Amino acid sequence: MNAGIFIAAMAAGGLGALCRHYLGDFVNSRAPFPKTKMGTFWVNATACFLDGLLAGFAAHFLAVWTGMKVLKFIVGTGFLGGYSTFSTASVESFENFKKGLFRGLAFSGGMYLLSLGLCFAGFFIGAA
Repeated sequence: MNAGIFIAAMAAGGLGALCRHYLGDFVNSRAPFPKTKMGTFWVNATACFLDGLLAGFAAHFLAVWTGMKVLKFIVGTGFLGGYSTFSTASVESFENFKKGLFRGLAFSGGMYLLSLGLCFAGFFIGAA
């Protein structure tokens, strides 16, 4: 890959980080339980759906379009790498566990199960 592709991936990563920040703030400001930080929950869930969708597209189009590998790098590694956040989700899960076992399990388990389900859904939609 050439330097232009790496620069595009870096720019996409910065854009992804900005989208994460603004979507997270938007969701948190409208969440019925503001201290649960549902913004990270939904950011990670949508990132998993989009990454699954991208993987499905790649599985379907990689053999017929050589640009798919570059697109997957820029969007998957760049944008979605900047957009999703495992470390923040882990800290917020810990904070929810400190407030109660059920709350921690609901947040952590719900985010993981929804994210995994959306990843599967995205893959099958993308591959169709």
